[in-house]
Amino acid sequence: MPLTQQPTSTQHSTLDLLGMDHLKAICADNGPFVTVFLPASHPGSADLPHTGRMKTILREAAAEIEQRRFTDPIEQLLKPLEKLAGDPAMLSGGSDSVMYASPNLAHHFRLLSPMKEQLTVASHPHITPMLSHLIPDKEVYVLAISKKLLRLGRWENGVCAEAPLPAGIEKSFEESLLLDQPDHDLQNRASSGPAGQHGAARFGTGAERELEHERLRQYLRRADRELSKMLKGAPLVLVSVAEEMAAYQSVTEHSRVLSAHPTSPELLKWTQLGKLLEQAVLEDRKEQANKVLVEIRETTRRDHVVSGVRQVLEAAHEGRVHKLLIGMDAEEQGLLGPSFPVDASRLEGKQDLINAAAVETIRMGGEVFVVDGQALGAMGCAAILRY
Repeated sequence: MPLTQQPTSTQHSTLDLLGMDHLKAICADNGPFVTVFLPASHPGSADLPHTGRMKTILREAAAEIEQRRFTDPIEQLLKPLEKLAGDPAMLSGGSDSVMYASPNLAHHFRLLSPMKEQLTVASHPHITPMLSHLIPDKEVYVLAISKKLLRLGRWENGVCAEAPLPAGIEKSFEESLLLDQPDHDLQNRASSGPAGQHGAARFGTGAERELEHERLRQYLRRADRELSKMLKGAPLVLVSVAEEMAAYQSVTEHSRVLSAHPTSPELLKWTQLGKLLEQAVLEDRKEQANKVLVEIRETTRRDHVVSGVRQVLEAAHEGRVHKLLIGMDAEEQGLLGPSFPVDASRLEGKQDLINAAAVETIRMGGEVFVVDGQALGAMGCAAILRY
């Protein structure tokens, strides 16, 4: 099968950010795999190209492939990496990245968070180090809310840029007040002077604040209604001060609204809003993982829960794992076992079985979540089964 075309040297700054769609495609391949996590720089040599280091990695990879008795020509796995090693521009500066090479594919992706350098030769792609740093959605929107200006941004491939607001939304709450005058101005038309004379006596500031808050809620409700039509289920991250964030959360009907850390967005650039968006999505992912942990601990259907690395791996390989929970930085070296066929995709020797379980889960359409390693204790991983 033809290899995936590698980016040219002029494309390094636009390497795709590794996403869930990419990961699913990689996990679907039979392997075996050479995986290289490559930091953007090393201490003391931040601006130096990694060509020399890649040549060392290639030698190490060739030695390990031979030691693991790969039955096909070693060049099938190393040729894509050799092309990268021969391109200094590809390996200089930029972001931390990961390279996956198998007989059938070759990919080079940018990573969202820093990774330590690591070479892995195994039957499965090595994916567990960056699962907790992976944005699961291809596109995410951010709504910067202030009374002076409402801004919408679209995040894709690690880049956040302004997106047009739907036509039915005023650009600011203040603008909406001018267009949507209230039926009354909270004035008490009771007598406020001598007999027979009537004036306008305003209610107290508490009532005025309550009216303004209700108008804000109405404005945000209209905005949410229009945005829900436009986003079609894509996540929306709110960036605002706490009061306006709470007001939006109280009226939204959108299915996936997340909140960034409360802050005023008025002076924030799109790059800064993008970072807040990423943090909010990753924090939400942690919360989902903790919910899976609670579900595993409290479910009454104990026959639908399995723990222990070997048992989880077998269930994942059979396609029975619905949700897999693994500990941060957890790994367990061992032989894959008799359930895995002895063919060209299987290498001899011990491999990370927790990583293999994660790959098998994704390959079979399940989800993988990462929690603090101490939460699972000695288990290392646990799973909720489909059946």
